[in-house]
Formats: sequence, C-alpha cells, structure tokens
Amino acid sequence: MVIPLERKQLVDTFLHKNSQLNLSAIRDAEWVYIKHILDSLEVEKFFSFPEGATVCDVGTGSWFPLLPLAMRFPQSHFTGLDSVRKKLIAIEEMMAVLGIMNADTVWTRAEDHHKSYDIVMARAVAYIDSLLNWTYHLVKPGWLFVFFKLYTDEEYQAVLKFIRQKKLTLLKEHRYKLFDWDVERIIYILKK
Repeated sequence: MVIPLERKQLVDTFLHKNSQLNLSAIRDAEWVYIKHILDSLEVEKFFSFPEGATVCDVGTGSWFPLLPLAMRFPQSHFTGLDSVRKKLIAIEEMMAVLGIMNADTVWTRAEDHHKSYDIVMARAVAYIDSLLNWTYHLVKPGWLFVFFKLYTDEEYQAVLKFIRQKKLTLLKEHRYKLFDWDVERIIYILKK
C-alpha cells in the first residue's frame, strides 16, 4: 500500500515518537497508516466536524484520532485529554513538527475535567458504559459524543441502555472493517 504524501509525515512522526515512548505496539508504517490513521479518518465518510466546533479527544494517549482529525478539519479546535503527562508532551512535540495549530492538550482525567465541548470523542478507551459516565458532563446540551469502538453485542446493548437512561439520541452507528480479515468496528454518534 502506498501511503499518501500528506499522511506520510504523520506516520513518520508517529513512528519516531513511538520508538521513544512505546505509544503503540504497531511499528510498521503501513499498519500505522491502516490501523490508526485510516481508522481515525473513517468518521469523515459520514460526518464533518462543524466550523468552529470544540472537540475533546478523551484518552488521547497515542494521539489517535486527535491529530489526524485536527489536520483534516482545521476549522475546528481539538483538545487532547489524558492523565499521562509524558504522552501529552509527545503529542505537543508532534503537533509542533506537523504544524498543527488548531489543537492543544489538557493533563487530567475526564471525570475531573470541568470544561464542556461541542463534541467529545474517544477511540478504544474503556468499556462504553464507563466511558459514557466519565464523559457525559463534558458534552454541551444538544451536542455530540463520537466513539470509535470494536463492535460487541454486549457493548451495543450497553449503549442502548445508556441512551434510554440519559435520553440521548443515537444519530449514527457506522459498522466497518479496515481490511478483509479485520474485526468488526463501530463508530457511535450520540446526541445529548
């Protein structure tokens, strides 16, 4: 697979930082591109981050989907939230190398953070009911959660239960695979 030039710098920058900090077990450029960058950008097939939207990536530790989406949607402002400071320092260094000006980081746990955002997203972070409980207060009324998960029937039922309890609306559930033999993945978009 040929990695497009505009995404090659993203892959190379990640691989360099990953060799120093072990942000991901994936160390091959092609697999970083497929499993991290393409997975992060899957959401753009059916959703566009609105101009001026504030977006918080909870558990942004390895910087996915934060940096690919910040690069793809420069008209929105992205904040990476994580409790591990050294990962945030690495993200800040990568943002400087990549020239990303529409993103910042916050060192804290989601449940301890008190700012609210238009959109809260998370990729491969915690079981869905815990994740929703930790992040519910971060989303402004009328705005969105965007969660990238591996699909399981159990988590799907947990999402439906939480939606009923909190009176949320399930706007979109997008199931997909990144390649033929991949596990089934899903992106949930919930409206508060």
